[in-house]
Amino acid sequence: MGSALLRRIALFHTVTAFYRVQCWDDGDSWKIDARTAHPRARRHDQLLQRLCHPRWGLPVHVAHRFCHCAEPDAPYQWNHTCAFYFEGHTTGKDDPIYLRVHASPEGRDYDRQITTLRQVGAPEAWMARALPQEAVQHHDQHFQAGLLR
Repeated sequence: MGSALLRRIALFHTVTAFYRVQCWDDGDSWKIDARTAHPRARRHDQLLQRLCHPRWGLPVHVAHRFCHCAEPDAPYQWNHTCAFYFEGHTTGKDDPIYLRVHASPEGRDYDRQITTLRQVGAPEAWMARALPQEAVQHHDQHFQAGLLR
């Protein structure tokens, strides 16, 4: 499962708006913790569709979904978390993957994340999708003024 997940790691970059993803193997399943800078943890459905695609995805399907961010009356708030438990079609194991998506602004201070992402060459189009425009502009203004260390 880990090898198949690693071969699909580009999905996290191409179809999501996560600015940070952590992943680890806890012995019997893979845990994925993703952070998004959008109050309604957007774009996770595109990732789920591609991860579970019958031909190109993993041999899994979403077994349990704890998510209300797409509902019309869902509150627009930070610290919203969506959780997805997958089951394997062929592995015979429950929960081979667990994905948790946090709408977490990291204290609404993105300077550290933006600096790191720029240092590793994150494309501007992806930065515009993953982070609020105001945060990138704020970072750039302070960086140009020499206020960031």
